[in-house]
Amino acid sequence: MNYQPPLSAAPEPARPAELLGESVHDSTSLRQSPILEPFRDFLFGIGLIALLLSSGAFLLYDLLGDRRQGNDSSFTLFMFHYGITVAYSLALLSNGHWRSKRYPERRPARWLGLLLWLLSAYALNRDLAVFQQSTEWLCWALVLVGAAMVAYAWKESLPIRLQQLLYLALGIGCWLFIYMAVYIVELYPISVPALIGLGMSAHTFVPLVFAVVLCKRIWFDAKSDEHLRPGIAVGLTIPLLAIGVFMTGWMNDVNKMQSVRMEATTRQTSDLPEWALIAQRIKPNWITNRLLLAGRVYDQGHFFDGDGWGLSHLTALEDVREHDPLVVIASRIFPATTLPAAEQLNLLKVLHNERHGTEEKFWTGRHLTTEDVVSQVRIWPQFRVSYTEKTLRIRNQVRQPEEALFTFHLPSGSVVSSMSLWVNGREEPARLTTVAKADSAYRQVVNVESKVRARDPSVVYWQEGSRITVRVFPCQASEDRRVKIGITSPLRLEGSQLVYENPYFDGPNASAANELIKVDFATAPNNLQSPWLLDGLDGTTLTHRDHYNPDWSLRFEAPPLSNESFVLEGKAYRLEPYKPVQDTFKPTDVFLDVNAAWTKDEFRAALRATSQLNGRAWIFDDGLKQVSAQNASDTYERLVKQQFSLFPVYRITNPATSLLITKGTPVSPTLSDLKHSAFADRMHLTATQHQPLNTFCFGNELSPYLKTLAELRVLNVLNGTGDDLAAHIVNQHQFPHQLNDSARVMLFEARVTICETPMPVHPDKAIEKAGIIHPSNAPDHLARLFAYNHLLQQIGRNYLTEGYQTTQLIQEAQQANVVSPLSSLVVLETEEDYDRFGIQKDKQGLSNATLKAEGAVPEPHEWALLIMVTLLIGWLYWRKRYALH
Repeated sequence: MNYQPPLSAAPEPARPAELLGESVHDSTSLRQSPILEPFRDFLFGIGLIALLLSSGAFLLYDLLGDRRQGNDSSFTLFMFHYGITVAYSLALLSNGHWRSKRYPERRPARWLGLLLWLLSAYALNRDLAVFQQSTEWLCWALVLVGAAMVAYAWKESLPIRLQQLLYLALGIGCWLFIYMAVYIVELYPISVPALIGLGMSAHTFVPLVFAVVLCKRIWFDAKSDEHLRPGIAVGLTIPLLAIGVFMTGWMNDVNKMQSVRMEATTRQTSDLPEWALIAQRIKPNWITNRLLLAGRVYDQGHFFDGDGWGLSHLTALEDVREHDPLVVIASRIFPATTLPAAEQLNLLKVLHNERHGTEEKFWTGRHLTTEDVVSQVRIWPQFRVSYTEKTLRIRNQVRQPEEALFTFHLPSGSVVSSMSLWVNGREEPARLTTVAKADSAYRQVVNVESKVRARDPSVVYWQEGSRITVRVFPCQASEDRRVKIGITSPLRLEGSQLVYENPYFDGPNASAANELIKVDFATAPNNLQSPWLLDGLDGTTLTHRDHYNPDWSLRFEAPPLSNESFVLEGKAYRLEPYKPVQDTFKPTDVFLDVNAAWTKDEFRAALRATSQLNGRAWIFDDGLKQVSAQNASDTYERLVKQQFSLFPVYRITNPATSLLITKGTPVSPTLSDLKHSAFADRMHLTATQHQPLNTFCFGNELSPYLKTLAELRVLNVLNGTGDDLAAHIVNQHQFPHQLNDSARVMLFEARVTICETPMPVHPDKAIEKAGIIHPSNAPDHLARLFAYNHLLQQIGRNYLTEGYQTTQLIQEAQQANVVSPLSSLVVLETEEDYDRFGIQKDKQGLSNATLKAEGAVPEPHEWALLIMVTLLIGWLYWRKRYALH
């Protein structure tokens, strides 16, 4: 049956009051509620219901469904969208709704049909990726345009200002769909023949139809309704202005990169690679981020590239990029081909401080989520140490195996002392081995053998800047993976309080994860300050269950230090308060490491201190240059534009009489980022310098580059203000002495030293005379922290050279079971796997740290002595009994 609703009366001419914002109604709307007017066309009501169902299913799939391209569920859902769209389109056709000239009042129903086709096209796009995943602003723009097309049904009942806003959105949509229609123009020739059959290739022409319909409507309404023209003009102008601003920023950044590269060839000192020089000059912003991520995170488009579309562009890709029209347009008009891929990756690491996202991946992990986190903490206030176990449960949203990659950010001075992976429902502890063996085993199993059959490895690597990387494979949809990381940390001393910091991680999305927190104190804390997320203290235990929140810490009064020791391998480890020793120090040369973090007052304070010391002030700007009163201002203005600084400390030839003054920046390259550069090659020169370079840092934070140098004893750092600089160095001529004792390490954060001494023996006890140790109540984490810091102390400047991984250092790491620059923890599936990669279980020293048992463990020679004593007692008893008989 053909349904023809009565024609609405033509709208009356607008009255002056209406032009000021009153609703404009036709004669029918005066007799009926304006809200219900569009529903006089029963197909509009049906279309609105169909649109709500289709958009609801589309949204739920994105939020809850299997988001991998090319899977059965996505195609099934597409057929749902396509079925609704075809059914509604046939209903419109049979009732004459597509006759736009004859029945303009039926336009709202026709537009609902177009929106259904758009949803169906994007549902098909999940399986045939014509467009990559839409970036966030593009999604909101499409929602805005779609909402405006629905709201068009009530246009005549809206105030003038709302009508202008409505047409503003339609103007934006006009340009948006023109872009999309041009983007896929090369698909039109192959889509026309493909209309035969189910006609799914009709989706190719959806953007073109939208562009024609919206542009036509805007053109005619602008001619007939003068009050709509401001909204239309603004809507058409906004996209052009956005493209202009984006292109300007894009071209400025590209030109700046090219300029730095050209200048690099004229530098007298070409130590730093080009990407590092570029990173110093560029200030990251929204446009710069997209420039650097183009081709890696953001798609650069395939049209008019000379390769044609073909099936390679239509097949689903596992590593989906984001589709940002601004990036595509800018990439086509002004390509950014200034850096090789490897250097661009380093640039991203520094400017974004995004090291986790740029880590090497063997398998994708974009469908993984962290479902829950269990944080178990044990705190020994009297020893100023803590041990944290993070157990993570990982879920895969798809059927294919994926790799979980985590980056843990540890409190300063922390070390990883355990790891476990659940294999076949059983917790399997990791084994400590060299970095080379662990890396070789993991790569072979995951990157080679798992392409045939998925197998179970996990590994943890040490990284510069108090970070570790954890890899877990495989994460299957049929099972949840669980991994546990144990972290030994010193408690930070602030005034009279100790602070426990919670380690946090980057990795599979944990925004919806639940967390169980349990904190046990060895002794009841005084004046505990717990965050809002933790419940009250129950004796010595804090517990909490809630959504995962990584940002929390604990504060409590610092008790007196315990004098008890932990004994391992004939050595006792105990704490002593840190008592700084001052060295007489009056530098003759002061080197200013100026960057964007410096203030002008700090620069003046540094120059004033240099003048009072009768010394010479130097800066590094394509060579060491002396600062004078005449060039000081220009020097500061030039160097403060650097986003970070990388002072070449190897160019300071006499560190004993030199002072480096610096200030930390949030980001900078690390030594590993600079590997294979002339800068890194020349850093080995510091290995021949036995005297650390005294360094004064404004503020409390060091850049990642300087932090590593401080950990390796290349720098001896004092933090403070300009007043501290004047008081300690200028007036008192003193600088704290750097501890250089192989039997003592300093935990700077806790303001204590761990001393290693021979095992104590009480002469009045026969058993202890025989060599058996007395009981120890101290945690084994004292030995672990000592070994980790002692390793860094031993490695020192040799980290900057090849071959620092000596057998002695590796044995020390194995004895304490700690992850370090030369040791990693790895879990393999079977004992045979450990054997073929030469990873043996260490039967001496400490094993994985655990919350279930702390304290001293009998060592092999101690077990032998115990057995000998037992046999001696047994022999004496037997002899006595035999003598009685």
